[in-house]
Amino acid sequence: MKKKHLINIGIVFVISIIITFAFSLSFGSSFNIIIILKNILYGVIIGGSISLSGFLAHYIIKKSDVDQHPIRTYTTLLISITIYITVAVFVVNGFWYKFTQGADFLAVFTSSGIIISIITILIGLVIFFIILSKKYMEQFIEKNREVLRIKQDADKSKFETLKSQINPHFLFNSLNTLSSLILIDTQKADEFTNKLSDIYRYILDNQDNELVSLKKEIAFIKTYAYLQSIRFDDNFSLEIDDNCDDNNILIMPLALQIIVENVFKHNVISEKKKVTISIKIDNENIVVKNNKVKKIDIEVSHNVGLQNIINRYKLICDKKCDIINNKESFIVKLPIISKV
Repeated sequence: MKKKHLINIGIVFVISIIITFAFSLSFGSSFNIIIILKNILYGVIIGGSISLSGFLAHYIIKKSDVDQHPIRTYTTLLISITIYITVAVFVVNGFWYKFTQGADFLAVFTSSGIIISIITILIGLVIFFIILSKKYMEQFIEKNREVLRIKQDADKSKFETLKSQINPHFLFNSLNTLSSLILIDTQKADEFTNKLSDIYRYILDNQDNELVSLKKEIAFIKTYAYLQSIRFDDNFSLEIDDNCDDNNILIMPLALQIIVENVFKHNVISEKKKVTISIKIDNENIVVKNNKVKKIDIEVSHNVGLQNIINRYKLICDKKCDIINNKESFIVKLPIISKV
C-alpha cells in the first residue's frame, strides 16, 4: 500500500483517539483519570478498528474502474465502509461492555448502547470520508472536466467547464462542520446532511445544461448559503430581491455559486466584520454585490471562475458581463437571458 494511504489510516486512528478523549472530557461529570484513561483505551481500540477500513477502501479502489464508473465506485465505497464500520463498532462495543462493565455482550443492543454505537459510527464515517471524499471528489470533478472538454467544440474546449466546477474545499469544510454538529446537535446535523445532498443533486442534475431558470439557481444558492451560514456562524447575510424568483429568466448553472464562493474566499467574515451579499435584477442584468472586508494575507487568485463566466456568456448569448471592483464593494453583473 502506498505511503499516503498509510498516512490517511494513521490520521483516522489519531483523530478517533482525540475525539474520544475530548468526548470523555465534555460529558464526564468530573475529571476522573481512570475514566479518562479507559476512554482513551477505547479510542485506541475503536480507532484501530475504524482505521482498518482504509485497507478495504484501497482494495475497492484498486479493483474498480474509477474513471469509467466513478459514481458506482463511490457508492460501493460508501456502502462497504458503512457496513464495515457499523459491524466493527457494535462488535467492539459489545466486547467493551462485557470486559469493562461485566455486562452481557447483547447490552450493546439496548437503547443507550445503540445510541452510543450510532454516534460512534457517524463519527467514524465522517472522519474517514473527510479524508477519502476530498481526494475522490477532486478526481471525480477533474475527470468530468476532461470528458466535457472532449465533447465541446474547439472554441469551448479552451475553457474549463462551469457545470462541474465547485471547490473541493467546500466539501472538505462541509464535512468538518458536519463532524462538529453530530456531537452537539444531531437534528441540525441531519438537516445539514440533507442540504449538502441537495447541493450535489443539483450539480448532477444540471451538469449537462447550458442554462437553468433563475428561480432554480436562486433556490440552489439559498441552500449553499445555508451551509456557509453554519460554517461562518451567521456572520454574513444574503439578500435576494423577490423579482429574482423568475422562471422566465435563464442563467448559467453554478454561476451564482462561483461568485458567492469568491466572497467567502477573499473576505474576512467574523462577528466584528460582517459581509452582506445582495442579488437583484437591475435593468438588463442580474447583479451580485458584496461589501469588501479584504483579508490581509489574501491567497493568490487567478480569477479563473469569473473569467469562465465571462467567456461562457459570450459564447452562449454574445453578451458582456461587467465586473466593478472598487474600495467599498465588489459587483458582478450577469446579462439577463430570457426564455424564447
